[in-house]
Amino acid sequence: MSTPIPSSPAPAGPNPKGGTLVKAAWSALRADKELLSLPIVGGVASLLGLLPLLVITIVMNAGSENDNSNPSGIIVAVAIVSAFLVAIITTFFAVALAAGAHERMNGGNPTMKSAMAVAWKRKKGVIGWALLATTVGLVLQAIKDKVKGGGAIIAMLGDLAWAVASFFAIPIIAANDVGPIEALKLSTSTMKKRWSSAARVQLRLGLYGLGLALLMVAGLFLVAMVAKVSTVLAVVVGVVLALVLLAAMLVLNAVTSYARVALYRYASGMTTPGFADGMLQAAVVQK
Repeated sequence: MSTPIPSSPAPAGPNPKGGTLVKAAWSALRADKELLSLPIVGGVASLLGLLPLLVITIVMNAGSENDNSNPSGIIVAVAIVSAFLVAIITTFFAVALAAGAHERMNGGNPTMKSAMAVAWKRKKGVIGWALLATTVGLVLQAIKDKVKGGGAIIAMLGDLAWAVASFFAIPIIAANDVGPIEALKLSTSTMKKRWSSAARVQLRLGLYGLGLALLMVAGLFLVAMVAKVSTVLAVVVGVVLALVLLAAMLVLNAVTSYARVALYRYASGMTTPGFADGMLQAAVVQK
């Protein structure tokens, strides 16, 4: 499966409503129940990727109590390795979901198995992208921590630039057998040629994420209030809220990925069944 690189501008149209695109992506994703389960499976697998860090932290802290050693250096090293491992897992499932979306829009009938099979074929791109994205994140975090008097601003601008440049990277890796650098170049090229209100759509998706964060804060307040009455009940309420919010965040990520595939396919001149042409014409027009 290969996606052509955009060569001519999409026709202009009225600015789309971000909420409309999100609803279209959600409707399309609901038609693929197995694809909807991919982010959940990926989330569980990512938690398993943190096990090495948890184990080494417990072991090293237990050992330091006996010999007064400082295990922080080893823990930091394991934390970095764990970050890479989690990034590889999350990227794999993100590519699998994007591959399933491509297959559906190509007229196929994707399953979890077929989507993951494509992600496995793209394993070099998956691992390479995970390493690149994690490295960029670690560098920006180091700048934020080490550079005084402006490090936070530089890191924030770096995050924004990276988010824009890598916007289409996952759909590109899912559709093409390319490495991380090539995927980044193609993603950047597509954004430069077709930039319009795709950023506005992403902002709307970000607002949904902010809404989930506010619900999380409200949930913590509710748990604190219930704890005054019953500790057991507070634990139950906390677990239920955590599971609901986690599922909501995973689904939102899936909808975001599906919408990006649709935008990329339109920018690449491919069919996007389930998404109105006018909606995508305005979302991806020549700069």
